[in-house]
Amino acid sequence: MQAVLNTILVILGLSVLVITHELGHYLMGKWLGFTITEFSVGLGPKIFGIKGKETEFTLRALPIGGSCRFFGEDGKDEDDRDKKHPEAFEDGDPEEKSEEKPKEPDPRLFSSKPAWKRFLVVAAGPVVNILTCTVLCFVMLLSTGEVIESSTNELMVVDEVTENGPAAKAGMQPGDVIVSMDGKLLTNADDLDAALKDANMNGMTMDVLRGAEVETTETKDGRLTTTIVSANGGTLETLEFGSLLDQETGNKRIKIKFLHPPVTEVTEQYGVGKAALKAFPKTWEMGKLVYESLGMLIRGEARCSDMSGIVGTVDAVSDVMTEQTTASDRGFTFLWFMALIAVNLGIVNLLPLPALDGGRLIFIIIEMIRRKPVPPEKEGMVHLIGMVLLLGLMLALTIGDIIRCFH
Repeated sequence: MQAVLNTILVILGLSVLVITHELGHYLMGKWLGFTITEFSVGLGPKIFGIKGKETEFTLRALPIGGSCRFFGEDGKDEDDRDKKHPEAFEDGDPEEKSEEKPKEPDPRLFSSKPAWKRFLVVAAGPVVNILTCTVLCFVMLLSTGEVIESSTNELMVVDEVTENGPAAKAGMQPGDVIVSMDGKLLTNADDLDAALKDANMNGMTMDVLRGAEVETTETKDGRLTTTIVSANGGTLETLEFGSLLDQETGNKRIKIKFLHPPVTEVTEQYGVGKAALKAFPKTWEMGKLVYESLGMLIRGEARCSDMSGIVGTVDAVSDVMTEQTTASDRGFTFLWFMALIAVNLGIVNLLPLPALDGGRLIFIIIEMIRRKPVPPEKEGMVHLIGMVLLLGLMLALTIGDIIRCFH
């Protein structure tokens, strides 16, 4: 039941992030005098709508995302205007109605607005996503503080052993504390990953501390909280591993989930002022994670199969939340992932790719430099091709997510 609730919460969270993106376009557009024909919450068939002075606010069937449509942005509004009011483009004399005057561009059209205004409107969506990440970081810093110092040593306590995996066949049990691999002492998770890469695919040995009592103690000194995790007692066991080959990925895997809390961790609690000052640097750190991930894809250090779509993202975040034992831990995990996804949406949308906001900004910049717009049919074709490719990627990622869910 908790897993279902977590999944629903994550879906709603993702939807809110997309809606705030569209809200950025909407608010900037209203401020700069753009005509907005529709602002919708959700996608798909319309359930109901409320017509404002010029904008229809609609609720649609699928609670995922939303949209903000500007007058004439896709050419439909101008076509409709011509059909509904052909007399606006004819001579006033009834006897000369067959002679049309040259059409004057409608000042309400999105394309009729100055380039700098369109630039701000397009950029507002991604910027609001980044600001959303900053707000979430502020909330987390204010509520839980920040780890300002932690030991490089970690207690790698096994939490779950996958059935029929290499670790299960070797006799590893939940509660075991990983100590060494092939005689090499492991002090943290990075050491474990490095040792696993160097290990023989056909087998290795691992020393674990079994039956140890893991204790966590906390001491407070003003705004500082020091957490110390220690393992006492237990016996050292040597486990013999067979093949480490993971048939799904072709990589070495031992098939466990483990907790690796720091041996020593110092957390500082912040007030409103300091939490606000720290929020943007935290957003910057999360943004760097996004760029590093993109860099790994470009350099071939990560594979496309490592990417996830909406289904995989929802499933992964929900799983991590379900593993948390307390409501506060689940709440923090949810906020952290939403912050990371928010800055991800902002940065990815600013990439200079067709169909994304960044691609539209490139065309506006070209217009500013040339002092005349790129022909609409050419820009539209570029964005159409980009949209087809983007939808194809999303479909491929979704299919991959569904396949992984059933494996």
